[in-house]
Amino acid sequence: MSRSTNVREVRIVIAPDSFTGTLTAAQAALAIKTGWEKTSKADFFLAPMSDGGPGFIDAIEFGFGGNKTHHQVTGLEGTQITAPLLIVGKTAYIESNLIVGPQLITKEQRTPDKYTSRGIGELINIALAADCQTIFVGVGGTASIDAGLGILEVVDKEKLNDVELIAATDVDVLLLGNRGAAKGFGEQKGASKELIAQLEAKHEELAKTTPKRKDKKDAAMMLGAGAGGGIGFALMALGANRVSGLELVTESFDLANEIANSDLVITGEGKLDWQTLRGKVITGVADIATESAISCLALCGQVIAGKRELAAAGIVGAYGCIEEGEELPEDPFMALVFLAERVSKTWSQ
Repeated sequence: MSRSTNVREVRIVIAPDSFTGTLTAAQAALAIKTGWEKTSKADFFLAPMSDGGPGFIDAIEFGFGGNKTHHQVTGLEGTQITAPLLIVGKTAYIESNLIVGPQLITKEQRTPDKYTSRGIGELINIALAADCQTIFVGVGGTASIDAGLGILEVVDKEKLNDVELIAATDVDVLLLGNRGAAKGFGEQKGASKELIAQLEAKHEELAKTTPKRKDKKDAAMMLGAGAGGGIGFALMALGANRVSGLELVTESFDLANEIANSDLVITGEGKLDWQTLRGKVITGVADIATESAISCLALCGQVIAGKRELAAAGIVGAYGCIEEGEELPEDPFMALVFLAERVSKTWSQ
């Protein structure tokens, strides 16, 4: 039986996170599209995602456009680096990961107590000099843990009086306590138990000595203050409000509407494990798909989470380029292309 020429072309939304250390979200989206269209024709909508961490500026630029410039600022080790500033109209976007991310560490011995967030403050000043009225700072994927002291040292609070400062965070933890910047994330950033205790004490002192906000709120007690090693605290002390980085990016793509008008959603990331299912990009995309009763697949570097967990998160199928314990592929892009091609043969029938 021949198909009618009036049959609507299948529409697929591809909205992956970055594959940490191997592919940007934009590269991952392109790889999935390249592989999928090898076996089936479809109308694709690409939406490379970010939760405020790696790929934040790329995702916003992909969705909104804008003018990206590069500037010399202080990197996390105190040396000069080049970092981007994206300006869309009168709104600036800054990505903390590109200034204080772990990929910028050059010394084998990690020294998280010596890393500085100063460069983020310097980019905020550059955005202010460009007469930006709104400044978003993507907070996530950082190696620094200075509670944003470097930012507070260089940004004049008074210059932010008529400017809206917004922290786009990937977590909503407080500055202090067991889930805070030091105790909650210090170990994974290379801090010993002794150093974590010292950092917590420093953060407590900074919280006490930092002037209160104009609305009298205690920045240390605001959700998201502990994000980015405490970068969230500094931004909030300067008057920032918090938004979900993921929600900001999904809005830039009008993702809910795009998904509602699609037939299939494909997301993905480097490793899909229990942490992914605690509010990361994949679950955020899957939630939107579930609301519109659209099937959501996850194409990943590796899948460790169980089928029940995945089903509960709204993911109808999850596939990995490699099995647990296998080495990373030499060409991650082509590995994802091949995976997408293989999966598309099943889902395109």
